Amino acid sequence: MRNAAGKAQLTLMQGIVRKVSGLTCEVEIGGIAVPDVRLRASEAATDTQMLITPKAGTAVIVGSLSGDLTQLVVLAIDHAESITINGGKLGGLVNVEQLTQKINELVQAFNSHTHQGFHGPTGPPLKTAQQLKRGDYEDTTIKH
Repeated sequence: MRNAAGKAQLTLMQGIVRKVSGLTCEVEIGGIAVPDVRLRASEAATDTQMLITPKAGTAVIVGSLSGDLTQLVVLAIDHAESITINGGKLGGLVNVEQLTQKINELVQAFNSHTHQGFHGPTGPPLKTAQQLKRGDYEDTTIKH
């Protein structure tokens, strides 16, 4: 492993995020404001990567690829402002509890709806819809 890494030295430090700008942030480490700390492992910008944006004022662990205060990258954060997966092109995550409530309001309205007029015994029975449970469509492997 050491041969593969060469003479590069990884140094870990803790700091506080002061501001975020795009793919970088400014982190205060030991009273020194360090700009341009990367939020992702690579500098390449593609729409298929994950971006976890830390909240200003939160603690972070940063790693230095050079052993000093240059080439810093955020490795862990306490509080996220946002998380964007694959460029965010599919929109926000579903709030499962609110969705379940709205769907079940629709189910209740459907089930309680009646038509005016004659529905004789020879006609087809009216169908009812079943209430939904969040487990019917919730993927619990990703939570927010």
